[in-house]
Amino acid sequence: MNTVMTKACPPPIDKAVVFIVGSPRSGTTILGEMLGRHQCICQWYEPYFIWDHHFRHWPHDERSAEDARPAVVAQIRRDFRRYRDRSGASLIVDKSPRNSLKIPFIKAIFPHARFIHLIRDGRDATLSIHREWQRRRQIVNDPARHRRFNYGRAFGVLQDWLGRQPLWQDRLRSLWFETHGHLVDKRKHLNRKRWQGAVGWGPRFRGWERQYDDNRLLRFNALQWLKCVEAVRDAWDSIPPSRRLDVRYEDMLRDGRRIVSEIIAFTGLDASGSFLDGLPEMNKNNFNKWQREFTPDQLNMVRSVLDPMLGRLGYDIAYPG
Repeated sequence: MNTVMTKACPPPIDKAVVFIVGSPRSGTTILGEMLGRHQCICQWYEPYFIWDHHFRHWPHDERSAEDARPAVVAQIRRDFRRYRDRSGASLIVDKSPRNSLKIPFIKAIFPHARFIHLIRDGRDATLSIHREWQRRRQIVNDPARHRRFNYGRAFGVLQDWLGRQPLWQDRLRSLWFETHGHLVDKRKHLNRKRWQGAVGWGPRFRGWERQYDDNRLLRFNALQWLKCVEAVRDAWDSIPPSRRLDVRYEDMLRDGRRIVSEIIAFTGLDASGSFLDGLPEMNKNNFNKWQREFTPDQLNMVRSVLDPMLGRLGYDIAYPG
């Protein structure tokens, strides 16, 4: 996170926040990190301990405008203002895929916020979501440790997650929020309290329990992509065009500097040549992995979930054979 103090008086917090929304594994992390290199921007990586302070025991991650009660609004705005003031930046970029399910709620708290929807081919996103679920299941039942819990790998996940909070105050708050009451209980590690004891990851859409019980995991992961994208598209027209921006992950792979420059302009800032030259290179071949890695049976399992939205978004769903 940038720590350079800006000389200009920062705008009111309501006009100083940009939200990157979209399904997990759609490139939101790398986009947030690139924007966070700008001297006037501080990125806030998934501050769920802020968003869910009043909703810790809710069974899903969806929020409505009615959920933005006065105490909730005051707490979230206060925490965002504190984070911006501590960073010395003028603009906060919040990268939180679960916020895809909260746009009416966010708008009620920050009526003048800007939104960036990062869209990725749902087949590639589903493949990557599925890998993360498998990784976490292997930590809990590690084949190399006779199906026992791997504390070392679990600690690595925790360390990486806490390390993304630049302020020690937020690391402690995040740790307390996520582990309160079960810090030494391995049966609840890796977000299992969120998933009713199961090993899970990512957004919980309303009614996820029925889908998780009734469908195989890969199909459930496809539903996670779909529900996030549907929620954003359903809310999109309620956001003024000047405060919303669609970005394709595949376009970012092809021409990242141009896309980031357009995003910076969208936020109302300027992108200097030195800023753009310092952006990391992206793997231009990081797309269409599903064509190589999905088996025919796996592809058939997710097509009925993904294809209607993929077609609506303009992706090619004409499969060979």
